[in-house]
Amino acid sequence: MPSTKVRISTILRYSVFAFACFSVSAFTQPLPTAAPACLTGAYRSPTGEIVTLTQRPGFPQTLLATDFSGRSGVFEVVGDGILRAAQDTDNPARLAGRLTYAGCQATSLDLQFSGADAQEWSRLPLRITRTRFMSGAVQLNGELIEPMAGGDKPPLFVLVHGSESSAAVDSNNHAFLMASQGVAAFVFDKRGTGASGGVYTQDFVLLAGDAAAAVGEARRLSAGRVGRVGLVGFSQGGWVAPLAALKAQADFLVVGYGVIGTPIEQDQWQVDYQLRQLGYGEDVIGKARTLTALAGNVAASDFRHGMPQLLRVKDKYADEPWLPKVDGQYTGTLLRGEVERARSESPQVIWHYDSLAVLRQLAIPQLWVFAQDDSVAPSAPTIARLNTLRRSGKNIEIAVFPQTDHGIRSFSVKPDGSRKYLAYAAGYDQLLADWMRQKPLSPEVQPRMLAAPAR
Repeated sequence: MPSTKVRISTILRYSVFAFACFSVSAFTQPLPTAAPACLTGAYRSPTGEIVTLTQRPGFPQTLLATDFSGRSGVFEVVGDGILRAAQDTDNPARLAGRLTYAGCQATSLDLQFSGADAQEWSRLPLRITRTRFMSGAVQLNGELIEPMAGGDKPPLFVLVHGSESSAAVDSNNHAFLMASQGVAAFVFDKRGTGASGGVYTQDFVLLAGDAAAAVGEARRLSAGRVGRVGLVGFSQGGWVAPLAALKAQADFLVVGYGVIGTPIEQDQWQVDYQLRQLGYGEDVIGKARTLTALAGNVAASDFRHGMPQLLRVKDKYADEPWLPKVDGQYTGTLLRGEVERARSESPQVIWHYDSLAVLRQLAIPQLWVFAQDDSVAPSAPTIARLNTLRRSGKNIEIAVFPQTDHGIRSFSVKPDGSRKYLAYAAGYDQLLADWMRQKPLSPEVQPRMLAAPAR
């Protein structure tokens, strides 16, 4: 989303190293061995389970393992050819265990997950094509991942990731999970990240141009081998992917936990949701909306005007207990006076972006997937607008996963009321793969699908 406010992900994505002392011995310690990037890919157990290994930008000593049930774990190098993933006693869904491999040329590796025997997991044969392509004057870095199994031509999707400023190539687990199910994926580093050129931005129109160029490159590289070509956008990608689909004349569109509304509306929806979760009623919500409206004016001016008006209203509510609880995408940041931080977190966002106007022009099949308890992009307003589009005849399907937050992640509630994120919802990745392959949805997922409204 605009300000990258999923702070847990932000903390995991970046690290800052500080030396507490400068003894000679500190400099003679061997540097940690980097996790082998050559292990990136998808693997199958003797009993048919799938696990993917992907890189973690900023954490070269680790690999992220993800399975199709939504569980994940971080494997860290502990020796030559050995990685371990620690258990999390507060997260039973965490993957933990030991991984050993014989070298980059090996076609399999040994995995022993906690509570199970070690098994030999075979690397799935995937066709991986690296490429560089142009979007205007900017060169972007991409990767095409294709299943090698025979049969019908697979669908192909171009990944449009969210507001994160990290690389996507070799680090997106969804791409390898989809490839394991017979869906081709094209992943690229957005401008200003990874091996792509340009400057990082959150300009949806510019990013949609990049994604449309990626569709063109994916079609060129996969010519004759794939069938339908579409886009899949997550979070902020829900603003970008529909416009890219329109520009590239895509065959389908998938959006995960996105927003139909302006970024300013999203901030207000988030503040509303957070205050309701804390037990505040509509009287407090109404007062908070005076703040989000003024904060929206500040955001729309690129955070250059309107702060005095916002702070005057803040002073009016200074003694109210709910005021310190106001957060949102940027309102809470502005109330704390952190104007430069708010601006830096949302470079070139189009604050009054009309995403609904774009969707009215799209005639392709669409799947939208939501977290019922999304604290970042509350889903109810977007679902209501999608239902209006469905009544007008748009081919749109909607899935809602209960007891999940942004990212379609399950969670538990800590004693202080905060959330601990556990795993992707069971059936989520299978839904994406089955829908793109136009296969019948599994019984596990069918209850998550919202019936079409009456016209």
